[in-house]
Amino acid sequence: MKYTEISLSGKGKEKRVYYEWIRLTACFFVIFNHLKGYVLFQNASGAKQLFYMVLSVITKINVPLFFMVSGALLLGKREDIFTVLKKRVSRICLVILLFSLGIYTECRLYALAQGRDYEFTVKRFLYGVFERSLDETGAYWYLYAYLGFLLLLPLMQKIAGQMSRSDFYTLSALHFIIWSMLPICNLFLRLAGCESLSLAGEFSVPLATTAAFFYPLTGYYIDRKIEIRAVSKRKWAGLCAAAAVGICLSCFCVYLDGAKETFISLFDYVLAIAVFLVVKYTTAVKMPALSSGKTAESVCFMGSLTFGVYLLDHYFKLVLYENYETFAERFMPSLFVSFGWCAISMFLGGTVTWMLKKLPLFKKLL
Repeated sequence: MKYTEISLSGKGKEKRVYYEWIRLTACFFVIFNHLKGYVLFQNASGAKQLFYMVLSVITKINVPLFFMVSGALLLGKREDIFTVLKKRVSRICLVILLFSLGIYTECRLYALAQGRDYEFTVKRFLYGVFERSLDETGAYWYLYAYLGFLLLLPLMQKIAGQMSRSDFYTLSALHFIIWSMLPICNLFLRLAGCESLSLAGEFSVPLATTAAFFYPLTGYYIDRKIEIRAVSKRKWAGLCAAAAVGICLSCFCVYLDGAKETFISLFDYVLAIAVFLVVKYTTAVKMPALSSGKTAESVCFMGSLTFGVYLLDHYFKLVLYENYETFAERFMPSLFVSFGWCAISMFLGGTVTWMLKKLPLFKKLL
């Protein structure tokens, strides 16, 4: 399979530019998912509620996309556990410690500025890091899930290397049954006044149901085993139809469930696969100008900052967002206020990340 690639000046590496387009999209959605705009469907009605539901369902592909890019990048390699521990696991552990400490310190300073007491001890910090229970660090759950993926990376690389079409379909079918079909059945059973079905606690298929394993394997397969130029129009139509049906069913279940978030991610994997392939086809085949020249250089530069943007979003949100929201809602609807914050956070986070990466320690971490 041939890829549209550019050479990153000064680094001697090749990058598949569509990865960066996907990262930027996922990063924007991650920030949006922690804002008021994401839950507007809970307090709306009619066509407006449907629009907000569709938007929220679409933005939930953020983490699947990040995991899929990680799988596409890492599962084609062959690394032993010692290399992974030294090169990858140590990096994520240090990121968790440093940025959790930063958030913890910021919460302490913010509380003092407001005249509030705030427990600030080494014991609370260490226990909080292990449990992921420190204030304002909830969004860092992805780092812990990613860490679990890295600890099994050598095994996952071997599995991915032997992955066939039937293996992919098996994983997808199991994911559909457990992640989509069973919850839908339980929703209708509950609405009918019947008892929900529960799987035995001893039953587990983590490669098909755990996000940190399922999405990387999916990303690797669709990126490395599918020739994007050979996909027929019929298959494209089928994929888009499946994504549309997934969105409709998710919205329908959210509506039946009283506009709660429980079913918002019901078919996120179908939509994530569709978006991944559409972005790849558009940027690498249909519109190659998006993967070459100055455009590619800009996208690769911005894509390289997304990890830092994700880590820093809550730093800015803690001290800036409340005042921003109060001011912005005087002039704009809540949805545009949320979109505006996404742009502001990505700009601020990208700028700070760019500056931090000039320091030797953060250059390797971010």
